[in-house]
Parts: sequence; C-alpha cells; structure tokens
Amino acid sequence: MLNLYLWTAIIWIIILVIGIAMRKKWLGKNFLRLAYILLILILLEGVCLLALKIKSGYWLFNEKYNLNAELFEPHPYLVGVPKKNAELKVNGITYSNNAEGFRGKEFEKAKSKTRIVAVGGSTTYGTSVNDWETWPAYLDSIMGADYEVLNFGISGHSTVEHIIQSSFILPEYKPDVVLVHCGLNDLRSAYIEDLACDYSDFHAPNLFGALGFCPLNKLPRLAIIRAGVLILQKVKLYPECTYYQTAVRQDSSLMALERALELYERNLTTLSAILNKQGVELVFVPQLLHKDAFEGNKLKWWIPYVEDDQLLGLIDDYNKCMKEVAIKESGAFADEVLDYNWKGADFVDPSHLNADANLRFAEIISHYIKHDRDTIEFANQK
Repeated sequence: MLNLYLWTAIIWIIILVIGIAMRKKWLGKNFLRLAYILLILILLEGVCLLALKIKSGYWLFNEKYNLNAELFEPHPYLVGVPKKNAELKVNGITYSNNAEGFRGKEFEKAKSKTRIVAVGGSTTYGTSVNDWETWPAYLDSIMGADYEVLNFGISGHSTVEHIIQSSFILPEYKPDVVLVHCGLNDLRSAYIEDLACDYSDFHAPNLFGALGFCPLNKLPRLAIIRAGVLILQKVKLYPECTYYQTAVRQDSSLMALERALELYERNLTTLSAILNKQGVELVFVPQLLHKDAFEGNKLKWWIPYVEDDQLLGLIDDYNKCMKEVAIKESGAFADEVLDYNWKGADFVDPSHLNADANLRFAEIISHYIKHDRDTIEFANQK
C-alpha cells in the first residue's frame, strides 16, 4: 500500500513537471489541470487516512487482505466452512481443501477401513503448516493401512459449531472414532458480560470477520474508498460486516468466568451425547498453549478479554472441564497430550504447533487410540 502512495506521488511530480514545462501549450495546460485534480485526491486521501487512524486506532495501509477468504466460505449455520477444491500457497505453505470440503487429500465418502475423524478449530485444520504436516495427516500415516484419518477441523470453530457439525455432517461419513480437539475457541468468550448460550453475541460475528467474509476485505485499501463505504453504511446503502456489530462488554468477575465454563461443559456434554448416540468412540483431546509462544499480547487479537497471565490458568480450567465431562459421559480423555514437555519452540505462532510438534502430537494420539481401542476390545471379549 505504501508503494502505491509512493508511485502516486512520483507520477504526480512527473505530470506537474511536464505541465509546467509545457504550460503555454494546450497539452501542458491539461497536464497542469490533471496535476491539480490528482493533488486534491492525494490531500483527500491523506485526510481520510488520518481520520480512519483516529477512528480505528491503526493505519489503513497496515491492514492486509485476509487470505482466509480464499480457503473458506460463509455458511448459514457454521459461520464458515472450507471451500471445496480450494488451494492456496502462501509463504511456502500449501493449503488444500478436497472435493468434500475438508483439509487434505481426497477420500471416498463410503468407508472401507476404520475411520477416524478429527474435529476441531485451526489447530486441527492446520494453520501455518502444509497439508501433509497437520497432526491428522501425520496420524493417518502412523495408524497404518487398516485406518484412515479425516481432517474435519475448521478454523475458528468452537463447541457450538462442533455440535452442529456432529449432528448433521459427521453421520454422512459414519466415523468409528471421533477426536474432538477444542478449548481455545471457547475460551475466547470468557469474561464477556451476559455471554449468550450459543456465543452469538461475540464469537460467531467475530469469526465471520476473522475468516475474511466482510465485504470490505474485497475492496482496495484506499482511505477514500473506505471512508465512502462507512458513509454509505451509515445511510444503509452498503452492507455492514457483522464483525463490526459486536457490542459486548468485558466482565472480569468470577461469575462471568463460571458462566463461560458452564456453557463449555454443557456443550461438551451435548457433543458427547450426540456422538454416543451415533455409536462413535469419542476421544477428547485437550488444547495446548505455551507461555513463550503467546507472551506479549500476541493472542489479544483473538482472545481480547483475557490477559497473558491468565491464559495458562484458563486453558487448564477448560482442559479440566473437558476431562470431567469425559469421565462423566464414558468418553476418553487424552491425558498424554498434556504430559509431554512441550516447548515454546514447538509453536509456529501463539497457538499453533509447527510441523515437528504436530508429528509428535500425532504419535501421542496414535499410542492413545491403539491402547484405548485394544482395552475396549479386550473388555468386550471378556
């Protein structure tokens, strides 16, 4: 964006110089007129740019196009889902969605082997790693020819979306085992005043924007255009993005946290009931964070109402809640994930594991699944 401003200034200078040099001729006079018009537009852009900085707190030229819009599309119930047959290569990383609309390689809808489905958010989908470096992809390789692992992770999804997905989409694929890896996208709704039971007051509309679905994401990053759009939105002539319509207030009380944890427990219990009714073996997989990876308010953009020094304690609370539900609902909880000594260097960003760590994560899950299934089968034989 700054390059555009620089080239605009250079072009204006060239036009002005030509106009001055040929000012006595018809062509020179028109060049001067063009230079004056361009100067007015440059000044107007500067005024709008400053006004937007005052209004939003950041410079518009620092706002980047949200690449999530290339991989995901709006959905009436799930906020967003992966686009079918979409592929994006960015910073040397390949993201591919298959013909069924899930991350990774193609698979037949009808199963011919033991089918494991991984449900979760971006840590399952595999943000910041290649298709073959997500933990479900590694798990598929590790489990062997008798198993297949499908990655049903969708960036940003919380237990609310997992419930919908498990109710209407999973039955179509008849999984034998479902791994539910969640927590962080529910935790982001902690400390919100009067949190809605379906997260519709904050999480859903905020996720709509985070996935790049706002109409503004498709427009050039010019302050004149943005200011014009804001004016048109005021008079209802241009659609407002729901991302900007969240009007929640922070509530740092214990009561607000208890409300969030209560909803999380309720959602996990509902999720467990849905999957148990389908005859699926359910394994809850806890969420990971490491202080060295997120310190410095690196997760504030996604979890705005929780301070850095609260994050580890809260993710522990959410994981404990998950374990309690697993015990209560006869599910399984992958303790071994938490037992491993993870390092800050295992994270590629504040919340996502790098490729090597995803491999280790998959190895831990594979040991757990094999042991858990052997235990179940041995108990049934007895």
